[in-house]
Amino acid sequence: MSNTDIYALFEQARQKSVNPFSSIPVISEDAVWGDVVIHDLPGLNQHIDERIFDAITEVRQKYSPKIGIAIKGDRGTGKSHIIHRLWKKITQEGGSVFAYIGPYANPKRINSHVRFYLADSFTHQDSQGITQWQKLAAAAINTLKGSEFEDKYRSYIEKCNSPDELRKYIVASQSKATLSGFFDELVEAILENQTGIDFNFLRAILFLLLKNVKDAQIALAWIKGEDHSEIKKLGLPEFSVDLQEDKSIWMMQQICKLAEIASLPVLICFDQLDSAGTDNDSGDSPAQNVAKCIDQIYLKCTNVILICCVISDTWIQIEQMGSGIPDRVGQRSVRAKPPTTEQTIELVKLRLDLFYKKNNLNSEDYPHLYPFEESKIKHIASESAGARSLMTWCADEFEKVIDKKKTFLEKYQELLKRIRIPMKDDDQLAAIIFCAMTMIPNGGTENVVIQEVKKVSDAIHDLHFIIYGYDCLNICEVKIGVRICETTNGKTFNAVMTRLVNYDKYGLTRGCLIRSSDVPRSWKIGYALKEKLEKEQGGEVVVLKKNDMKPLVAIQKIYEQSEDYGFTKEEVKQFVKDLGLAADNLLICEILSAPV
Repeated sequence: MSNTDIYALFEQARQKSVNPFSSIPVISEDAVWGDVVIHDLPGLNQHIDERIFDAITEVRQKYSPKIGIAIKGDRGTGKSHIIHRLWKKITQEGGSVFAYIGPYANPKRINSHVRFYLADSFTHQDSQGITQWQKLAAAAINTLKGSEFEDKYRSYIEKCNSPDELRKYIVASQSKATLSGFFDELVEAILENQTGIDFNFLRAILFLLLKNVKDAQIALAWIKGEDHSEIKKLGLPEFSVDLQEDKSIWMMQQICKLAEIASLPVLICFDQLDSAGTDNDSGDSPAQNVAKCIDQIYLKCTNVILICCVISDTWIQIEQMGSGIPDRVGQRSVRAKPPTTEQTIELVKLRLDLFYKKNNLNSEDYPHLYPFEESKIKHIASESAGARSLMTWCADEFEKVIDKKKTFLEKYQELLKRIRIPMKDDDQLAAIIFCAMTMIPNGGTENVVIQEVKKVSDAIHDLHFIIYGYDCLNICEVKIGVRICETTNGKTFNAVMTRLVNYDKYGLTRGCLIRSSDVPRSWKIGYALKEKLEKEQGGEVVVLKKNDMKPLVAIQKIYEQSEDYGFTKEEVKQFVKDLGLAADNLLICEILSAPV
């Protein structure tokens, strides 16, 4: 084949294919749990991996009860990739349990946020298909080995090294009627030789050994701090919403103590510290709020390694805090480094090889690193550019003329495939919908032109936000109060609805409740308030559907991390508006449309 034909084939492939350098160069919350991304190099920032695994060993061997580690570095230097690699190694080798804590929505409930995502992280499975909860439950039962209860529970103890086999054995040997009593006796036996672990907490953990059965789901809801109507039926104590925030650190203490029995340090990773909003009451930045939470965990828990990934400007905010917080959060400090010249070239080659393979081209037919000049790649490396900056430059060069809107749409569509929706986190759902609503002002949908969207307060049961707009069809001002409420607890629902139907407090013209499931008729007070909202006050209940939420989650992620994706926040808003991604969304349309 002639050179002309070779380069013509390359050009055809370039025009018809996705730019291999424009795919998402950001590790998102969802991607942390996924497969290794193509531009990750195991050798990049290997020194940080080693420091963290040294800390895990130190805590496991009880040389240190707790360690705080700050990973510092500019954007695009691979901090989040390190977290991703930690999880992948832990799934294969064990040695600790791992939790990833993404951005929070409500600074008043940050402890509850961490508790929720810590518990949720432990539901992820290792390479053998075993959840981290199952490992901890099996380890608790294994403590009976060598005790006075060994003979009684020998057949269970023998299966502790294989939690799934243990699960199957318990299901086979215990009926639904005897299971609860069996766990009660088992907990009592375990606690004969263990101190500091709460009876109800350990009982809930044993239910999690059963993985996906209904009782395990109820137990998980209790540990997460979610409302669930059947918690009491499972024999677990109910806590009011006001107490849940206070109970969150206690729950983390319990988790760390249980993990210590299994000689498994708890690795808690905080990422994207600057993604949320400032606390209006205290004036603290998002990073400072997270630092306070990390400090509380550090002071009250043992057997824990607390990692936070921060850019330099963010660390300066934490450094200004008093009471020894910076010393604990950054007890040990490591810096993420940009790739070396050799690593830079390897990163580019990985992407090019992917492009060649997808288009059935032979890389050996082309000059090294074609269509780039190796000297230019080396020049970028010499300027200590991060991997993200490198990918942005390569995408520009590869495409020659960048259509930013096309690039935005590609990244948005790629992100849609990996979205995880926090269906039980009201505040997070509200933050996602609020973000999309703020991108519609001066535009409209369903005859309503939005003028402004305002958050209401951080109060637990209050409205999440209010939409100010103009109804072009009925020629009148509208003021729509919105509340997301996914609770399965009737009392919590009553409290929310009492505030939503109080139109006078905020001068509402319409109230809007957003919920994914029907309101049970057995909730007499709550159901009556819902009927009042719909039939007497012209309000509505909008059904929350995952497929409608996915685009809004993607919009929020790209907007909050706009710099990481190569856009300004104003560009993201404009693209969302031009493409109708928010205004044409079915959930947004339902919220804005007047009830029929």
